[in-house]
Amino acid sequence: MGLLDKASGSSEDDKKPVAKAVAKAKPVAKAVAKAAPVKAAKVAKAARPKKEKAPREKKARPIGLSADYELSSDMNRRISWLVNFLVNFGVLFAAIFISLSDTGIVTTILYAVGILVIIVNVGVIPTKFSRNIGQFVSRTKFVRGDGSNPNKLHGLLVNSIGIASLIGIILIFTQFQMLQEADNTGAIIMFSLGTIFVIVWFIDRYLKNGSEMRQGLFDLAFGAFLVKYIPAEDEKATGIWARLENMGNFGDQLVKKTEERKAKKDTKESDSSSNETSEQNEDK
Repeated sequence: MGLLDKASGSSEDDKKPVAKAVAKAKPVAKAVAKAAPVKAAKVAKAARPKKEKAPREKKARPIGLSADYELSSDMNRRISWLVNFLVNFGVLFAAIFISLSDTGIVTTILYAVGILVIIVNVGVIPTKFSRNIGQFVSRTKFVRGDGSNPNKLHGLLVNSIGIASLIGIILIFTQFQMLQEADNTGAIIMFSLGTIFVIVWFIDRYLKNGSEMRQGLFDLAFGAFLVKYIPAEDEKATGIWARLENMGNFGDQLVKKTEERKAKKDTKESDSSSNETSEQNEDK
């Protein structure tokens, strides 16, 4: 019995340390549980990839537009607007500036020349060549779906809408105070006319910004599109027409320089983004 008691006592003593060892192993599981948030932290701090500019989708060709023509770009439109603005108002602004200090014959001549230039660029040249000076420089032209020239009334309305809106603003400000007078019939008519000019300009601008084909109010009414235009070899220009066509060389150089600057800027941005990505990968 003594030996059996010792044997049972020794076996019980051997089992007790094993149970304690198992009990002490529990903190290991806790350590594993605490390691889980480390992965979440890495995911949260992961650097967001820089958004790359999505390539511009090519605009769909308008229904009915001849395949021989391509819609003008935004750069062509900007060049056309800038040139027309300088041509139409350059002399007129000079006359206004000079009239602040001198109201002699020189100022009168400048006013007359400024008004004459506007009439020629807005009415005479578009009626003759279906293009204004700005469109010659930017190498653009309004055409119908089949490639023919739009109605001459379209050219007159499109080219004069900006000037009409400017006149409208002047009429609104000058006639507003006269509306309170007793005999204000003339003031009401002029104020209403100016308001109509400004509203028409806003409608035209709204339609252009909302249209994929950048067609304004009168473009939609006459079915016209502003397209890139380079005369064919069989279209020989002579005289004033040839000189106007040669003005397009300046527009071509301006477009080329602008595209080169844009390409350099895009290359610089892509290089900087790639460098940032490589630095983030090294930090990881």
